[in-house]
Order: sequence, then structure tokens, then C-alpha cells
Amino acid sequence: KFNKKISIIYYENSNKEEDMSKSVNVVIVEGGVVREPELRYTPAGAAYTRFAIAHTGFSKQEPDHEETSYFEVTAWGRIAEVCASYLKKGRKVIVSGKLRQSRWKDEAGHTKSRVVILAQDVKFMPNQKRQKPFASDE
Repeated sequence: KFNKKISIIYYENSNKEEDMSKSVNVVIVEGGVVREPELRYTPAGAAYTRFAIAHTGFSKQEPDHEETSYFEVTAWGRIAEVCASYLKKGRKVIVSGKLRQSRWKDEAGHTKSRVVILAQDVKFMPNQKRQKPFASDE
């Protein structure tokens, strides 16, 4: 059995000036791997990997309509090495971490940006084997 953990984050907003700079940046997404991890190393030797996951859920505006969202994930260190070794396309995972936005200028000078999840934890979900349809004895 898969034991789900529920994280509850409570943040009380106060009017103190020093609290205004504090913020919460936490994301937890369950989805299927759609792009296999690519393990790479920085010039200093730090391991990192990038992969993508897809989360499918129902729209609040249209309850009968499924929506799929795609997320880029970057993991560092030992988590990156484990993901690169064991994650395959189609595997279900729960990724928890924080959002990070990168900005850069392309060759034409236009500002580009991308938001990725910096993984702090990746939980591998059990593979669910598809059951063959039951054959009746009729």
C-alpha cells in the first residue's frame, strides 16, 4: 500500500514590516514522467537532472473536462542520480519542492523566462499493472 503524507502549511500574515519579506514557496505535484531524466554535471562536479511530468485533473469551471498541465523538474545531488537511474517515461511520481523562475535574453535580445520545480523530494509511486478483462465462462 502507498502511504500518502499530507503536509499542512500554515502561514499567518501579520502587519510587521520584517514579516513582509517572508514568503511561502512550496509545490507538490503528482504526475507521470513524460520526458526521461538527463543526468548532467556542473563544471564543479555537482550532479543535476531535468525531466518533465504531466498532471491530469478536472477543471473547476468544467467538472467533466480533464485538463493536463506539464511541469519541468530539476533535481540536484543524490536525488538527481537516483531519478536518472530509476525514472522512466510513464512512471508516476510525487514531486515536492519549490518554484524557480529563470530569465535570459535570446539572440534577438528578447527576454525569455521559464518556471521549473526544484525538487527537494521525489517519491516513486507503485506501478499499477493493467488488469486483463475478466473472461466469463458463458
